[in-house]
Amino acid sequence: MKYSIEKINWIECIFVPMEDINSVTVEIMCKAWSIYENKENNWISHFLEHLFFKWGKKYPTPQSVAEAVDKFGGEFNAYTGEEYAWYYVKCAPNFISQAIDVLWDMMINPQFPKEELEREKWVVIQELKMYEDNPMALVMEKWQTFFYGDNSYWRPIIWTIENISSFTQDMLFKHKADLYTKDNLIIIVAGKIEDMEWIKHQISDIFGWLAENKKLDKPKFERILPQSNKWFWDKKTEQNHLVISSVGFSGDHDERYAANVLATIMWWNMSSRLFQNIREKQGLCYYIKAMHGSNQDFGTFLIRAGIDKWRFDFGIEKIYEEIQKIANWEFWQEEFDNAIWYNIGQIQMWIESSNEMASFVWWQYLIYNKIESLDQILQKYKNLTINDIKDIAKILDKNNLYLYWIQ
Repeated sequence: MKYSIEKINWIECIFVPMEDINSVTVEIMCKAWSIYENKENNWISHFLEHLFFKWGKKYPTPQSVAEAVDKFGGEFNAYTGEEYAWYYVKCAPNFISQAIDVLWDMMINPQFPKEELEREKWVVIQELKMYEDNPMALVMEKWQTFFYGDNSYWRPIIWTIENISSFTQDMLFKHKADLYTKDNLIIIVAGKIEDMEWIKHQISDIFGWLAENKKLDKPKFERILPQSNKWFWDKKTEQNHLVISSVGFSGDHDERYAANVLATIMWWNMSSRLFQNIREKQGLCYYIKAMHGSNQDFGTFLIRAGIDKWRFDFGIEKIYEEIQKIANWEFWQEEFDNAIWYNIGQIQMWIESSNEMASFVWWQYLIYNKIESLDQILQKYKNLTINDIKDIAKILDKNNLYLYWIQ
């Protein structure tokens, strides 16, 4: 895996040549995430993402934006998270210039016409209602506030209908001007790059109009754990959806690799503890999963499941039994070995395509402030021992767990 990092007209750009594939992806990541928001403007980052796809100067209608990508067989999408807003176009190598052109017009030249702005509000309100009708997704939104508190870091990305209805054209232009700046963007080009110098020239030329410095600073992260170790939301669902969480490891801790292996032993495949003992043997749920996630400032270990309402207490009891076994080091060398090689295999398959490689690179650069090659990451897993897993297993002790559910 080869890559280069360059500053082009004050914008950080990462180039990852992949000569053996026949696609290329351009991704633009802006550190314009929801942690910059407050209760009054919460959701504006997500709404801005929607509107970038609608009305530019060169492509002035939603249809013209879509046609610009469709006519060269490309695919494009976007996502707003807690830490970033992300936009990409994937295409055949000879259409890279057109892909960059579309992204440029979307992000540099948005018009936000008032009539269309009001129409799009109803689209996003329907998106909000969709999530509210999906308890599997809603439990994560509610859990975030329970576990991390009502603050910018974990306030839901999509907030309330009142917020959505209140935003104006001026507010959107201001949010874009405050955060969509040269020092706050990362542009990634990954895949079969046929004319590197032309791509660099194009980026320098068309993104040179951006302001150089952002006007908002990221708030300081302060961890305040819940006063109670369990809570719930009464929504009258047909099934209880639960989240069991504990504090994990942030992006600057190498323990995150051991935590990923620990999550794999618990659940990440069909031979894992939770899948076999909770779903297969007990028949208590359809889905159950464990995962560890690292962000710049914090990490989290999660176990999620949808449990039969009438056997909910029994289900929690059985899940806690499995968790406590792990916390007490009741896992074996064979399980450890299988989890290591499962992670090694999954990572290698994850970066087969140009868009996956682009995300693999910028995610590391954003979260960890460095890029580790595939070989370096695989070696980190190969260097782990079963004692490394035992050293961190205490994060799953029952005294460190917090339970939240929707019923």
